[in-house]
Amino acid sequence: MQCLKPLTASIEIQELREVGCDWSGDLFGYFAASHYDPVAFIQAVNAEYDPDSPVESGQVRHEFWMEYSLEVDSDCNCFRKCKADIEGAFAVTYIEI
Repeated sequence: MQCLKPLTASIEIQELREVGCDWSGDLFGYFAASHYDPVAFIQAVNAEYDPDSPVESGQVRHEFWMEYSLEVDSDCNCFRKCKADIEGAFAVTYIEI
């Protein structure tokens, strides 16, 4: 059973890009920290980013990720899929485009 944030929650959507710190890499999708209702999540993505093709709730995934630095002393961070019971794991809602 997953605990999803309610529809009224404000969702902070972030871009998911290929590895690289210059933010010029290809856009892979969008994500938000925590597990959100798929309909609320796609509404937030479509409203904030206005993608070429509107995303659909069937494309939304819930996982747990872990954040790590790409290089020592770098502010460029990457994410890895992991199990919920690993120290440092956090819930995400995401969509690949």
